[in-house]
Amino acid sequence: MVNLIILAPFSAGAEKTDSIVLRNGNRITGEIKSLENGLLSYKTDDMGTLSVQWEKITKISSKNSFVLEDVKGARYYGVIPEAPEPGKLVVQTRFGPVTLDIAEVVRISEYEQLFFQRLKGYLDLGFSLQKANTNTQLNLATEISYLSRKWKLTMNASSYLSAQEQVKTTTKNSLNLGAARLFKNRWNAVFLVQGQQNTELNLALRVLGAAGVGRYFVQTNRQILNVAVGVDVTREKYYDSTSSETNIEALLSMSYEGFKYVSPKLEFSAYLFVFPSLTAAGRIRITFQSNLRYELLHNFYVTLGLTDYYDSKPGVEATAKNDYGVTLSISWSVT
Repeated sequence: MVNLIILAPFSAGAEKTDSIVLRNGNRITGEIKSLENGLLSYKTDDMGTLSVQWEKITKISSKNSFVLEDVKGARYYGVIPEAPEPGKLVVQTRFGPVTLDIAEVVRISEYEQLFFQRLKGYLDLGFSLQKANTNTQLNLATEISYLSRKWKLTMNASSYLSAQEQVKTTTKNSLNLGAARLFKNRWNAVFLVQGQQNTELNLALRVLGAAGVGRYFVQTNRQILNVAVGVDVTREKYYDSTSSETNIEALLSMSYEGFKYVSPKLEFSAYLFVFPSLTAAGRIRITFQSNLRYELLHNFYVTLGLTDYYDSKPGVEATAKNDYGVTLSISWSVT
């Protein structure tokens, strides 16, 4: 499996006059791209684009405008003059300078970027073919995110196919489009559009639209915890049915991400969605996904993934209420 991390692929590049100072006293001139998940993306002429651990930076400065967010969810817009003392960061806003602790800053994005310059994402692709039992498997997963001053947009998709002679072909496909309108104090309004297909669950197609409210209860450079509640409407069709059904559900979602970038690097993410039905008594759907990535060598990772789909009352004559999968892969990251 190959993992490609895509950062600002359409960026033409700004003048590299930004500056960071590391704990060891080294000063590096380049171009600040973004700060997210405890890593500063920093473009240089001699060393390419670096991923610098935020906790190793003591000073940072730029004449360009940026959007910054701290652990409390407060957002600041302006240029970043160099602070007079290490460990501090100054933002020159239109209301005057604001001094922050560097450790308290959790997000940075360029203020006047083009749309495509704010895109960030990855692509996972896995394929296997076994002659002994003529078994073919294909895995595909991708995610793209976009962050602006007031919105965070995400798109992720996955596809799985398993084909073998004299055995029914198994396929699973999903597409998720999410939008979060960011407010003060880490609150956000969330919107979700989702499409799913799963032969193991006898599901031909499920389309979902949801809206709700969420909050980042934990937001640091080491971990992020977001919880949201809302309501959704689904339209479902099963393979053994000629008609489609519409359901209204409550929505509870929780996402967690943790990071450790001191070698060996370790990244963990988990996403839980719970859908108690409001129109079908006793029905509840649960979707869970987690990934643990451990760095073996520089840019080479071993990844353990787990997915689980549960439906207490699926369509008539559905083959199963539950479908889970475990994957173990070696991946290569390019930044």
